[in-house]
Amino acid sequence: MKELPYRQIHLDFHTSPYIPDAGRDFDPEAFVDTLKMAYVESVNVFAKCHHGLSYYPTKVGRMHPALKIDLLGEMLRVLHRDGIKAPIYFPVGWEEVSADNANWLEVGMDGVLGTISPFEANNYKWRKLCLNKDGYLDFVLRQTQEIIDLYEVDGFWYDIIFQKKCVCSDCITEMKSMGLNPQLEADVLKHDFHVLKKFNERVSRYVRERLPETLIFFNGSWGPDGGYDQEYTLSERSRHMTHVEIESLPSELWGYNHFPLFVNYHNRHNAEVVGMNGKFHTAWGDFGSLRNLEALEYECFRMIMNGSKCCIGDQLHPRGKLDGAVYARVGQVFEQIEAREPWCKGSAKQRDIGVLLANRPLETDYAADEGVMRMLLELHLTFDFIDCMDDFSGYRLLILPDRVLCDRALAAKLDRYVQEGGKVLATCHSGLDEAKQEFLFTQAGVTYEGENPYCPAYLLRSEALGGGPDDLEYVMYEQGAIVSAREGTQTLAELGKPYFNRTWDRFCSHRHFPYDGPTGAPAITDTGSVIYIANPLFTDYINMGVRIYRDVVAACIERLLPDPLVRTDLPASAELSLRSQENRQIVHLLHYIAERKSRKLDIVDTRLPLHDFHVEVKTDRMPGTITLEPEGLILEGEMVDGGYVRVHVPEMTGHAMLVLQD
Repeated sequence: MKELPYRQIHLDFHTSPYIPDAGRDFDPEAFVDTLKMAYVESVNVFAKCHHGLSYYPTKVGRMHPALKIDLLGEMLRVLHRDGIKAPIYFPVGWEEVSADNANWLEVGMDGVLGTISPFEANNYKWRKLCLNKDGYLDFVLRQTQEIIDLYEVDGFWYDIIFQKKCVCSDCITEMKSMGLNPQLEADVLKHDFHVLKKFNERVSRYVRERLPETLIFFNGSWGPDGGYDQEYTLSERSRHMTHVEIESLPSELWGYNHFPLFVNYHNRHNAEVVGMNGKFHTAWGDFGSLRNLEALEYECFRMIMNGSKCCIGDQLHPRGKLDGAVYARVGQVFEQIEAREPWCKGSAKQRDIGVLLANRPLETDYAADEGVMRMLLELHLTFDFIDCMDDFSGYRLLILPDRVLCDRALAAKLDRYVQEGGKVLATCHSGLDEAKQEFLFTQAGVTYEGENPYCPAYLLRSEALGGGPDDLEYVMYEQGAIVSAREGTQTLAELGKPYFNRTWDRFCSHRHFPYDGPTGAPAITDTGSVIYIANPLFTDYINMGVRIYRDVVAACIERLLPDPLVRTDLPASAELSLRSQENRQIVHLLHYIAERKSRKLDIVDTRLPLHDFHVEVKTDRMPGTITLEPEGLILEGEMVDGGYVRVHVPEMTGHAMLVLQD
């Protein structure tokens, strides 16, 4: 597969049948000229929409009743003529015409048909179709075939490829045949997984037989997991696509932690990834809104620094005219992306740390993963999220956040990794067996004694972690574990206890009891190769944001990884990544401020310049040239102890790339 374009648009057109003038103002030349002036290389164009209406003269589906032209055909004609790629958008799970066939609808575990109460008028009110219906799948394939017969197809972008715990009669029958209990949510989720896998496999095979080289993407839940159950892993379900796209509009639905978590899993093998945000202030269907320029810059620069292509979501006005103000803004961003592409194309990710995902197959509990991600971003450390089947040997440090439970195979793999020189930072239940009875990860250097009876607990740091006689006993809010240190294991911090746990009839002041005294149990231990922290500090950090937790983790990482690939004195609000091309290293530097200015979502509207900071990159020789791109500013560097080149950056605003050229 050829490298995907960097500058893409996802063009929605969910147009109500009540709109009387659909497509009236569509001008194909104005349409393509607007996209070209905005530096667009590829645009996902719509064959049909969530209302179930098609935008070409279909004999299989139902054309929009007000449309007078072949809108899809005209878009494809001018886009292909002018060298712009145009994958075809095709919704599946939400499609209101097909939803009128009640036999094709999902049934929720609460018995609601279509999973939406009939008189709701909320946002995203679509009846959900079941992807386990042979009749509906046959209809999807017939319309897919019709599109292939009528047009030159660059790709298919199938949307709403998920199940919502369906217990329709067909799904119940199939669950019973598989030995699954439709009354158990866990079993229904397993069945949902099989339905999606079967759907993706059948549709992909159908398209591949007719268009072997075309792009195929199924948009649904591509949230990463640790791969602990090989039958239900993300990689198992994603085998039938050409690439991954991460829909991540940082609104009240996704937020700014979603994309970096997902992309740092999907880009770990330098695979093709597309990041998708939107021109909307909130999210899809927010007509009359326009995302701040600074926000679009931040999100798109975040994509390219993580090896991802950029796709900005938009919705075409029902009359068919692109909004000039929107594409002027898109052009402002994509012009800057184009200027940076020479340092992005063909680049490969460089990283020190592998984070074994705590989230398990069929789960969506990312608290621990999100917490460790926030810390590593703020500490400017390079990392991948990985699963248990990945090769650990390429990482100098593994982090097991809070609840990475082990079977014997994973524990043996971790033990072998440490015995061969690898380092591990594990927290709370990570390394325990799945029943939470004992450490199967024997190199952890501790014995599990049970759950901490006190919650919250207190952290008593030794001088090795920055503590001292006047140090505060820091509260840790989440429930932790009690362990004992094995012979040869050093204690770096001790657990403290409150007077009592707060109960309805025994309490003190407004919250928890204050510190009473030490417990004698270790809070943090170190074997020299493995540091263990008894509390779930990553979950605590994402919930509470206590800086001392990050400081403690930073001190632990420094003991295990004293010479990371990149060192810097950037503030925690900045982000960086390290990538390489054939003869150069590229440090992406990013600094925008996301603020909670409203009750619902974070706002980015400020580029805050950074002045007089330093970046040190681990290297065995002095680069031939050092520049700050895309400005081409020549910078001086010097070799310093430990095998680093140290560069002083006088100033940067927004995004820049520090390029070390051999």
